[in-house]
Amino acid sequence: MKNKLILFIGIAMAILLVSCGEKPAPAEEKAAETVAPAALDADLQAGKEAFEMSCASCHGIEGAGDGAAAAALNPKPRNYKAPASEWKNGNTLEGVTKTLKQGIKGSSMVSYSHLGDETLGQIAKYVVHLTKK
Repeated sequence: MKNKLILFIGIAMAILLVSCGEKPAPAEEKAAETVAPAALDADLQAGKEAFEMSCASCHGIEGAGDGAAAAALNPKPRNYKAPASEWKNGNTLEGVTKTLKQGIKGSSMVSYSHLGDETLGQIAKYVVHLTKK
C-alpha cells in the first residue's frame, strides 16, 4: 500500500511539473514542430491542443509513450506506433474513444470522460492521426 501511495504521489508530481508550463526539451520542441498547425483541420488542431494538455505528459508529444511521467508508470504508456493487435481497444477512432471514456483497468490509463464528448472525439482523432505519422 505504501509503495502504491509513493508511486501515485510521484506520478502526480510528474504530471504537475509537465502541465505547469515547463518549457519542453529541445528534442520535444523539434518534434512538436513536425506537425505544422496549418496542415491540421480544425478538429485535429483542437485535438492536438487537448492532447498536449492532457495526454502528452505520459504518452509524449509524438505519442511514443515517452512523456515525462512515463518513467514512473507500470505498465508504460501506449506507444501509438505499436501494432493494432497490442492496443486493448484497438487503434481506431472508436477504440481510442472507448479508451478515453472508460480508461483501462489494471493500468494508469484513467477515464478522461470529464473532458466531454466533443473534446474526447478531437483527441481520439488526433491520436489516430499520430498512429499514421
